[in-house]
Amino acid sequence: MTTSSLYTRLERHSASTLSIVIAFLWGLAEATLFFLVPDIYLGLVALFNWRRGLWGTAATVAGAIVGGGVMYALAASNGPAMLQLLDRVPLINAGMISNVGEQMRSNGLLAMISGPLQGIPYKVYAVQAGAGRLPLISFLLLTIPARLERILPVAVAGAVVGVVFKKFVRRYTALVVGAYGLMWLGVYVLYYFRFR
Repeated sequence: MTTSSLYTRLERHSASTLSIVIAFLWGLAEATLFFLVPDIYLGLVALFNWRRGLWGTAATVAGAIVGGGVMYALAASNGPAMLQLLDRVPLINAGMISNVGEQMRSNGLLAMISGPLQGIPYKVYAVQAGAGRLPLISFLLLTIPARLERILPVAVAGAVVGVVFKKFVRRYTALVVGAYGLMWLGVYVLYYFRFR
C-alpha cells in the first residue's frame, strides 16, 4: 500500500458515518470497562477530517453519558460489587478508587471535573456517584464538561496538525500514523508507571 493510498483510506474512513458510530461506541465502552481512551481514535479521525473529529467528539461524549449512566445504575443497585469490578479493570487500582470516593465525599459531583486532569478514568467517578447515590441528572450533565476537558483538546490538536501540515501528512502518512501510535504507547507506559 502506498502512502497516498493509506492517506486516502484514512481520509475516507474519517469522513464516513462509521467514524461517528465508532466514536460513540468507544465513548460508551471506555465509560464502562474498556481501558483505552477514545482520544486515541478521535485524534486520528480529526487528523484526516477535522469536522468529523469534532462530531466524533460529540458522539464520544454521548456514548460516555450512556455508559456512565449504566455504571451509575449498576453501582446504585450494588455498590460494593461494582467497586470490586472496577479494581479488576486494567490501569485502575484500589487506591485510585478510594481516592475518588474521598474526593466525591468532599466535593460531590464537582470532583468529576478534576478527574481528567489527574488521569483518573471517568468510570471510577460514575461508580462512586452511583454507590453514593448522588443526583443522577446532575451526574449526567457534569459528564459533558468532565469528558470534553480531556477529549476536545486531543481532537482539536489532531485537527490543527491535519490542516496546517496536510501536505506533510499526505506525503508521509505511514510515518505520521506510526508516530501517533508510538505517542499513545508512550502515554500508556507513563500512565502505567504512574498508577501501578
